[in-house]
Amino acid sequence: MTDPEPTHDIEAVFREKGIPFTRQRRLIWEFFAGADRAATIGEAADALRGDGVGQATVYRAVILLSDLGLLARVQDRRGEICYTAPTIGHSHPLICGVCRRVVRFDGDGDVKELEARLSAATGFSIYGHHLEVYGICPDCRRDGGAGG
Repeated sequence: MTDPEPTHDIEAVFREKGIPFTRQRRLIWEFFAGADRAATIGEAADALRGDGVGQATVYRAVILLSDLGLLARVQDRRGEICYTAPTIGHSHPLICGVCRRVVRFDGDGDVKELEARLSAATGFSIYGHHLEVYGICPDCRRDGGAGG
């Protein structure tokens, strides 16, 4: 686990939208923000059960956090839906399809160049993008892809 992002930035998003930032929402966001791997809703619910947070609450909060852009929905190579907390600022996730480890990269130069080429080729005025990259991390490759 890494240290979660500063909570005041998340609180500002909730405040701006007029949505209460409850204790349960804080715990759920901190779980994902502090994880170095993408996790399923079930895994988050299991981890937070001892804090009195039920699976339905986790489900609703994850959907809300995703809608607010505070969690990113990703898939492992089996197609299992997982979530990860993007860092504040511009970054993209590189996700291991076996163990779901997440490494962040900015990709700014290459992605901005791609946006410029796409804009020139299509006439689109591009205002944003979402990029996820999937692969198998060195630990899982060393373990023969079994990971986990």
